[in-house]
Amino acid sequence: MNGKELTTRMQPGLPGGPAVRPRRRPRRRLETAEQRTAAGFTLIELMIVVAIIGVLAAIAIPNFSAMQDRAKEGSVKANMHTVQVTLEDFSLLNDGQYPTSAAATVPDGRTLQQVCPTGAFPTNPFTKLTSVVQWNVNPTLGNKGELALNPALATSYQVKANGAKGDTLALMLTSGQ
Repeated sequence: MNGKELTTRMQPGLPGGPAVRPRRRPRRRLETAEQRTAAGFTLIELMIVVAIIGVLAAIAIPNFSAMQDRAKEGSVKANMHTVQVTLEDFSLLNDGQYPTSAAATVPDGRTLQQVCPTGAFPTNPFTKLTSVVQWNVNPTLGNKGELALNPALATSYQVKANGAKGDTLALMLTSGQ
């Protein structure tokens, strides 16, 4: 074997020469923990976040509902006060006599409902309709936001109302007599 044959055999890919090896890719550096987390969140991390949001929602939603009911009860109490002020206005226009029924009028012919500042009874926050006002009976059990004048006498009155649970509120407004 001469030198030329030897160099020919040593060339890759020729018969009798060494086998062709694929080129190796350059090795990548191992990533640090900081570099891995910067790329995105793991499934476990996302599941933990979803669980935390679920717990917060479970706490917040009942509180939100309770706060809505409290706000609506506050509106019912404001409605009671509006009716009380209207009763006093009716009395001033009617020589000190309070209405005893829905049909009672002041000398100019207006009913209690028409004497209200808006020309109608206040809006019930639960039904979004004009409040129902019962005369000489307590508010109907279960009718949220319903108002009642019981007793409705010519010389005195008591304003009562139902709250968020449909039961009579503890607040009762009177003529002060």
